[in-house]
Parts: sequence; C-alpha cells; structure tokens
Amino acid sequence: MKIKEEIGRNFHTDDPGAIPFDYDPNIDVETHATSQGTWNVTIDVISHPSLSLPSREFNDEIMAQHYARQQVAAIKSKLDNKLVREYVREVLQNIL
Repeated sequence: MKIKEEIGRNFHTDDPGAIPFDYDPNIDVETHATSQGTWNVTIDVISHPSLSLPSREFNDEIMAQHYARQQVAAIKSKLDNKLVREYVREVLQNIL
C-alpha cells in the first residue's frame, strides 16, 4: 500500500518544506553568534515564563541548534501534558 501524502509537508503555504522546530509564536528561540566566536541560545516561553531557559553558550552553531531543538521539544511536551492534565481534571470534576 502506498501512502499518498508526504510527511512533513506544509499544505497551508506555498512552501513545500517541513515546518521548522522554532516556528511557534508561544516559544521564542534566539540563536546568535558572539564576538568571541561562540553561539548563544536563549529560549523564552510567553505563556509559561517558568519554562523559559536562560542563555547558554556553545562552541559551535551545530551544538547550539541541537540544544535549542531538544529544549523546544521538551517544552512543547510539557505544555501539551499540562493541557491534557487540565482537561482530565475538569472532566473528572464535572463527573464526580
């Protein structure tokens, strides 16, 4: 059986590429080079500032991007879990 859709394709825009990991209006990821030749990553979570991460410095861009990608995935997972927990709590309160 052949799958007729392409995984990772964004059909909402003309761009056929995958959606980048840092494309989330709730999570602000800043990655920039410093004058010392290192890379700085700062992650701010707008809706839950307690999940924001302070700046970290890396020796190369690849490590900085890897760190940012991993942390954004972890933050998104935590946010999704919070939403599920809140929904389940509300349902249980209405039933009981």
